[in-house]
Amino acid sequence: MSVYADYKARQIHGRITGGSAQADWYDHQHERAARRLRDAAVDMEGLLIKVCQFMGSRADVLPPSFIRVLGELHDRVPPRPFGQIRPHIEASLGRPLEQCYATVDETPVASASLAQVHRGRTTDGRDVAIKVQYPDIDRVVATDLANFSFFVHLLVRIERNFDLRIVLEEVKNLIPLELDFVREAANARRFAADFAGDPSVRFPVPIAELTSRHVLTMDFIEGVKITDLDALAALGIDKHEVAELLTRVCVRQILEHGFFHGDPHPGNLLIRKEPTGIQLVVLDLGLAKAFTPELRDGIIRLTVAIIGKDPHATGEAFRALGFRLRDGGDDTFVALGELFLGQALQSGRAYANMEMVDRIQTELLAAIRANPIVRAPSDLMLVLRVMGLLSGIGKTLDSQVNPLAAILPFLGASGTK
Repeated sequence: MSVYADYKARQIHGRITGGSAQADWYDHQHERAARRLRDAAVDMEGLLIKVCQFMGSRADVLPPSFIRVLGELHDRVPPRPFGQIRPHIEASLGRPLEQCYATVDETPVASASLAQVHRGRTTDGRDVAIKVQYPDIDRVVATDLANFSFFVHLLVRIERNFDLRIVLEEVKNLIPLELDFVREAANARRFAADFAGDPSVRFPVPIAELTSRHVLTMDFIEGVKITDLDALAALGIDKHEVAELLTRVCVRQILEHGFFHGDPHPGNLLIRKEPTGIQLVVLDLGLAKAFTPELRDGIIRLTVAIIGKDPHATGEAFRALGFRLRDGGDDTFVALGELFLGQALQSGRAYANMEMVDRIQTELLAAIRANPIVRAPSDLMLVLRVMGLLSGIGKTLDSQVNPLAAILPFLGASGTK
């Protein structure tokens, strides 16, 4: 509310004074507001961190400063004491810890907004990662969602052109997926089956008898964070080869398998050097979605329209997929398509420079203010979110991948002309 008050005060001041310095002030305020939200998320933990992560990937809704600052949240928070975690593991698995594992390291190797991960060893000698939800996370999430819903609906009644209900609905749809570890284990098995025979990709194997809705036990896999350029160089790994592998894997998930990882941020992607070449390790598979062949074909038609720079076809493809704008016209759809794909095709590389990204984001925000998106299918917004996350990783890796070359084989396979 205090962030909103700052914006409203500036609007009123601008009307009185003529707003000669409005643009510079808004740039400063966007940065200040984003930092306040980030700091609040780190302080409060819980779902607010997840919400800020979603917001930080929504370049179709928020200014570039929000995307940059909130994107700094990498799902790392202070861990809970093992004294709180141990009884939760035992209650979730229905037996004493010693009957489940030979050893468990009480210091977590990772901690996030919803869960933390401990390294352990099973009674038969397997090195495992034990992912444990925080004991009270269901209550925290329910309370946070209720609070967010109240303020988002209050805000849209006050400011018609600042409508975050789409973001709220996306969070409501996606968070439950990350709170069901039985589902995440099933996702891991499906991903492994989809990429069977491909040694360049690896997914952790879950152990069914040591997995419940709140506890997930899986193979412990070590690797280098995908954006750790110094570590990659020390292993003699070419960062451009890493970018090419990541692009290939994600394109196959979306356009070939129709089942994709919805949260490929750097903390969930590791790189290993194997005798057969580099290997991408994909972690944290709770946020994964499948779509029908019809929806997959719709995505391909949209891609063709964006590549062909056909505004009418782009608008029709978005509408066919379930997107709706407040008013008629295609400007918002065209700007959205250009942001997530067009910038790459213009430059002949996977990721454009920041000046081009800022220009396109500014144009998109202007289009959305004039004609905002009022309905968007969650699956498709997740695809766009994935593309945004990959864009950031690709920029870090100085990607040389031509996305058109990566996509074309799938366009031909679909029969799309």
